[in-house]
Amino acid sequence: MLALNAKGDLMADRTLSQGTATATLISPREFFREALRYGATSALAWHNHPSGDPTPSREDIALTGRLRAAGESLGVPLADHMVLGGDRWHSFRAAEGWDR
Repeated sequence: MLALNAKGDLMADRTLSQGTATATLISPREFFREALRYGATSALAWHNHPSGDPTPSREDIALTGRLRAAGESLGVPLADHMVLGGDRWHSFRAAEGWDR
Protein backbone atom coordinates (compact mmCIF):
# COMPACT_ATOMS: atom_id res chain seq x y z
CA MET A 1 0.00 0.00 0.00
CA LEU A 2 1.29 3.41 -0.93
CA ALA A 3 -0.14 6.22 1.21
CA LEU A 4 -0.25 9.49 -0.76
CA ASN A 5 -0.81 13.10 0.28
CA ALA A 6 -2.99 15.64 -1.52
CA LYS A 7 -0.20 16.37 -4.04
CA GLY A 8 0.26 12.67 -4.78
CA ASP A 9 3.55 12.54 -2.90
CA LEU A 10 4.49 9.30 -1.16
CA MET A 11 3.93 9.38 2.58
CA ALA A 12 4.40 5.69 3.36
CA ASP A 13 5.02 2.37 1.60
CA ARG A 14 3.78 -0.64 3.54
CA THR A 15 3.67 -4.36 2.80
CA LEU A 16 0.31 -5.58 4.08
CA SER A 17 0.36 -9.21 2.99
CA GLN A 18 2.83 -11.91 1.94
CA GLY A 19 1.15 -14.27 -0.46
CA THR A 20 1.83 -17.71 -1.81
CA ALA A 21 2.56 -18.54 -5.44
CA THR A 22 -1.17 -18.38 -6.20
CA ALA A 23 -2.99 -16.25 -3.63
CA THR A 24 -2.89 -13.68 -0.87
CA LEU A 25 -5.46 -12.24 1.50
CA ILE A 26 -6.11 -8.57 2.14
CA SER A 27 -9.28 -6.72 3.03
CA PRO A 28 -10.27 -3.09 2.64
CA ARG A 29 -10.19 -2.84 6.45
CA GLU A 30 -6.46 -3.62 6.71
CA PHE A 31 -5.63 -1.61 3.61
CA PHE A 32 -7.32 1.61 4.70
CA ARG A 33 -6.36 1.26 8.36
CA GLU A 34 -2.77 1.74 7.22
CA ALA A 35 -3.61 4.57 4.81
CA LEU A 36 -5.47 6.41 7.56
CA ARG A 37 -2.63 5.85 10.03
CA TYR A 38 -0.45 8.06 7.84
CA GLY A 39 -3.12 10.67 7.13
CA ALA A 40 -3.25 9.74 3.44
CA THR A 41 -5.66 11.55 1.16
CA SER A 42 -5.47 8.67 -1.36
CA ALA A 43 -3.88 5.25 -1.47
CA LEU A 44 -2.49 3.00 -4.17
CA ALA A 45 -2.69 -0.79 -4.05
CA TRP A 46 -0.17 -2.93 -5.88
CA HIS A 47 0.93 -6.52 -5.98
CA ASN A 48 2.89 -8.83 -8.19
CA HIS A 49 1.95 -11.94 -10.11
CA PRO A 50 4.88 -14.39 -9.78
CA SER A 51 3.81 -15.99 -13.09
CA GLY A 52 4.98 -12.84 -14.88
CA ASP A 53 1.53 -12.27 -16.39
CA PRO A 54 -0.03 -9.08 -14.99
CA THR A 55 -3.52 -9.91 -16.27
CA PRO A 56 -5.87 -9.33 -13.30
CA SER A 57 -7.59 -12.36 -11.81
CA ARG A 58 -11.28 -12.43 -10.86
CA GLU A 59 -10.13 -11.94 -7.27
CA ASP A 60 -8.05 -8.88 -8.27
CA ILE A 61 -11.07 -7.36 -10.01
CA ALA A 62 -13.34 -8.04 -7.03
CA LEU A 63 -10.82 -6.63 -4.54
CA THR A 64 -10.40 -3.48 -6.63
CA GLY A 65 -14.16 -2.89 -6.54
CA ARG A 66 -14.24 -3.35 -2.76
CA LEU A 67 -11.24 -1.05 -2.26
CA ARG A 68 -12.76 1.65 -4.46
CA ALA A 69 -16.08 1.53 -2.59
CA ALA A 70 -14.41 1.57 0.83
CA GLY A 71 -12.06 4.38 -0.13
CA GLU A 72 -14.89 6.55 -1.41
CA SER A 73 -16.82 5.92 1.79
CA LEU A 74 -13.82 6.90 3.93
CA GLY A 75 -12.85 9.93 1.84
CA VAL A 76 -9.54 8.29 0.89
CA PRO A 77 -10.00 7.28 -2.74
CA LEU A 78 -8.10 4.43 -4.30
CA ALA A 79 -5.56 6.10 -6.61
CA ASP A 80 -5.00 2.88 -8.57
CA HIS A 81 -4.50 -0.85 -8.23
CA MET A 82 -1.40 -1.96 -10.11
CA VAL A 83 -0.63 -5.57 -10.95
CA LEU A 84 3.03 -6.19 -11.78
CA GLY A 85 4.25 -9.21 -13.71
CA GLY A 86 7.75 -9.60 -15.08
CA ASP A 87 8.51 -6.43 -17.02
CA ARG A 88 4.81 -5.66 -17.65
CA TRP A 89 2.06 -4.14 -15.54
CA HIS A 90 -1.69 -3.56 -15.45
CA SER A 91 -3.26 -0.35 -14.14
CA PHE A 92 -6.93 -0.61 -13.23
CA ARG A 93 -7.16 3.19 -13.38
CA ALA A 94 -5.94 3.28 -16.99
CA ALA A 95 -7.73 0.13 -18.13
CA GLU A 96 -11.09 1.14 -16.68
CA GLY A 97 -10.80 4.86 -17.45
CA TRP A 98 -11.28 6.10 -13.89
CA ASP A 99 -10.39 9.63 -15.00
CA ARG A 100 -13.15 9.88 -17.60
